[in-house]
Amino acid sequence: MFKVEIKNLKTKAYIGITDKERKIMQPLTATLSFQYSVARTNQLDDIKYLKDYSAITKSLKSFIETSRYKSLEKLVVECSKEMQKKFKLQKINVSINKVAVAKRYGCESLRVSQ
Repeated sequence: MFKVEIKNLKTKAYIGITDKERKIMQPLTATLSFQYSVARTNQLDDIKYLKDYSAITKSLKSFIETSRYKSLEKLVVECSKEMQKKFKLQKINVSINKVAVAKRYGCESLRVSQ
């Protein structure tokens, strides 16, 4: 079983509980980790048996940037579902950090994960 982590992907989204928050795109960072298996060792050098990290990263970024959720919790859950469905990933963990909000409160991060 292989473990993969795409860490602190810079992105942005219209997200927030209030209308004011959702008027402008807010900077976010997203981390996606997942696991997958390759059936045989002779398949480890064959891209058709491996996960396409580039496609996964682009898809995650695009999904977040086109989303319109009010809460980070909902965005995290929907990102997990989308990545599972689209790429058949196992043991997915998604974490999203609201960068500007964290900075405003003087903390390193304000992160929600599942």
